[in-house]
Parts: sequence; structure tokens; C-alpha cells
Amino acid sequence: MSFNELFGSIPDGWRSCTLGELVKEFNGSIQTGPFGSQLHAADYVEDGIPSIMPKNIRIDGVDDSDIARVSPEDIERLSKYKVQIGDIVYSRRGDVEKCSLITEKENGWLCGTGCLRVRLKTEEVSPEFLHAYLCHPAVREWIVRHAVGATMPNLNTSILSALPVLVPMSDSMAVITSNWNALSSKLVINSKINQTLEQMAQAIFKSWFVDFDPVKAKMNGEQPVGMDAATASLFPEKLVESELGLIPDGWEVGTLSSIVDVIMGQSPKGTTYNDQGDGTPLVNGPVEFGVYHPVAQKWTTAPTKFSKDKDLIVCVRGSTTGRYVVSDGEYCLGRGVCSIRSDDSPAYANYLFKSQLNSLLILTTGSTFPSWSGPTLKNFKVVVPPKSNIEKFESVVGNLCSLMAQNTSENESLSLLRDSLLPKLLSGEIELD
Repeated sequence: MSFNELFGSIPDGWRSCTLGELVKEFNGSIQTGPFGSQLHAADYVEDGIPSIMPKNIRIDGVDDSDIARVSPEDIERLSKYKVQIGDIVYSRRGDVEKCSLITEKENGWLCGTGCLRVRLKTEEVSPEFLHAYLCHPAVREWIVRHAVGATMPNLNTSILSALPVLVPMSDSMAVITSNWNALSSKLVINSKINQTLEQMAQAIFKSWFVDFDPVKAKMNGEQPVGMDAATASLFPEKLVESELGLIPDGWEVGTLSSIVDVIMGQSPKGTTYNDQGDGTPLVNGPVEFGVYHPVAQKWTTAPTKFSKDKDLIVCVRGSTTGRYVVSDGEYCLGRGVCSIRSDDSPAYANYLFKSQLNSLLILTTGSTFPSWSGPTLKNFKVVVPPKSNIEKFESVVGNLCSLMAQNTSENESLSLLRDSLLPKLLSGEIELD
């Protein structure tokens, strides 16, 4: 398929080719990351050099949270797979249409197993422009349409090499890149702010309700660090034995369902599904998970179980068990998910569940298809603090959650603007002065 078939007419002075031709012209490369036989599960280390995997690939940059790492020795052994500034990395499986531009931060990291690396060795075509072009909605659709695999899309070097590419004149390329980068920079800033807010919220929860730092400080005759006297007064001055170990005096041990509501999903009949926006948006797993909120892709006219605003929607079946997003409204919950809900204290409910995630994952049943049942979640034992402590946490961290939701909403609007602006710039619909 040519560029004309993909987008329409080509603006005067611009040229079209395939990505493979462009790479060959400038002595670049399109290559896969190391195969599993070259890098085994046992080779990953806790403290090492990051290895970019498909789950880390985002349009707005490499997500380094929970990134895999390998030793410096393995990096040198696999040096041909290292990434450089200006490289573009794709996932070979799953979300194959998404790609990340390598920046100075990721320079020298590994293009990991399950990924593809695109490299141009030229200043004539800027990596920023090529990345913007590859993120064009029509280009992403082309990649998905040509990816192979009946159940899961798979991308390879041949498919990427055949991708039609448009190369503008240098001045037009600079304008397109500038517009794309301006919007992308704001998206990155908001995402980094949200990461910081999330870290703050998790740290407060861990300090108050897991490590019991305020109680330990008072036991030592000290004022809890960073805490006013009124808040400190909510915590006792000693720890006592319980079936879950030492807990603050006066606190109790209960079940998860004694603090939050656990709503297990139930899938409607497939005949009620549609993709025209008719009915209630359906969430059944990570396919509908965005960065922070769900992303509606299918709707149902016969919804069964519902999420509410600020619920934590959690995967309960398969390899993605434990992944979650925050609900931003009413969704139909399919059987692959559940909602964790507290109408009075949604932030506390969410961070309580997140804090227990590793322990809960141990309780999944099924060796090949792990899952949680309703009773497993509802009967899980947790420490139950007084209502006053929960309310105080909600007043502090609830504000952080609201800021994260605002930033996410702004990013969604910016992404729509960026994705709608790019086609107009490339087609010449918007004049490039």
C-alpha cells in the first residue's frame, strides 16, 4: 500500500517511500531484540541496567516503573541490542502499534526480548519526526491491520520494512516536529507529576497503616515526622500482638469485606455488545485499561454489575491478575474484573488493596490460568484501623487522587488534540508557515 492509498495526495515537495527503504538509504537498521535463548528468566537481576520490554512501551516515552534489569556483563554480551538516542522501539506482540522514542535517559539500555528496534543513521530525517509519523492514527491502524496472528497481533521486521513513510521538506518537518513535541512535553510533565503524587500517596499509606511509623515514634517519645499534633493524636502509643503480628493498640483484625465492598464482575451476553457507544461501556480486562482510567472500546445494552466513580477496577483472571485502573464513572464489569469500593473512603480502599497485592497474588488459584474468587478476596485478613484514622487519610490523600484524576483528564484531551492535529499537518490541510 502506498502513501496515497494510506492518506491521500502527497503535498508538493514531499516524498514517499517505505520504512525499509528509508532505513537502507541511511544505513540504519530494523532488528529484533534478543531471543529467549539468549536471555533467560534467570538472567534478570534486581540491580542492573534496564531492559525495555513490551509492557514498558508508551507513545509518550518508556515507562520505567517495574522495568526488568540485566547485569552489565549481559549488556556487553548483548551489546548489538543496546538502544541509542533517537532509536524507536516497538513491541513485537500485543499492542504492536505503540512505539517509544529513545531519549538520553534510556541511552545504553537494552532493547529487550519481545521488542523491535528502528534506527536511522542520519540528520536529514529527525527521530522526533519519524516517531510522530509512526504515531499517526492511520499508520498505527496500518500496523495493526498487517500484523500477523489469529489471537494476538505479532509484528516483525518485514512488516515494519513495508510500512509506507512520508518524508517532508526540512522546514515542514521542523514545524510538524515542533507541534508534536510541544503537546508531548506537556503530556510527559503531567505523567511525571502523577507518578510523584502516586508515590506520595503510597508512602503515606505504608507509613500509617503498614509500618505504623507514627505509633513507633510515640513509643520512643518522639513526635511523628511531618505530622501535626491533631493527626498524631489519632495513633496510639503501643503495639500489641495479633494474628497478623504486631498492630497498633485498639486496632482490629478483620476481613477485606469488612472495610470495602468487593463487586465481582459478570459478563453480559455477547449479543448485547457493540462498538457504536450504545449502552454502558464494558470493562473485562487490561484491553480496556488506560494509563489511569478505563478506555471504552465496547459497550453493552444489557449491563450486569457496575463500577462507580473512584472504584478500583482489578483484573481477577489470567496472567494479568492484579492489574488495576481507577474508574472514572459507570462501567459494566465483565467476569474478568472486580471493583474495590468504599463510598466514604475510596482513596483508603484503593491503597489498602494495593498494599496487599503481593500477598493476595500468592492466593491465586490455577497454575496455568491464575484467578481470584469472590470469597478469596472478601475473606482476606487485614488490619482494621479506627474510622477516624481512615477519614484523616482520606482528607489528605483524597486530594492527591483528585489531582491525579485532573492531570489524567487533561492528558486525554491533549492526546486527542495531538492525534487530530498530526493528520492535518501531514496532509497539508493546515498550512505550515
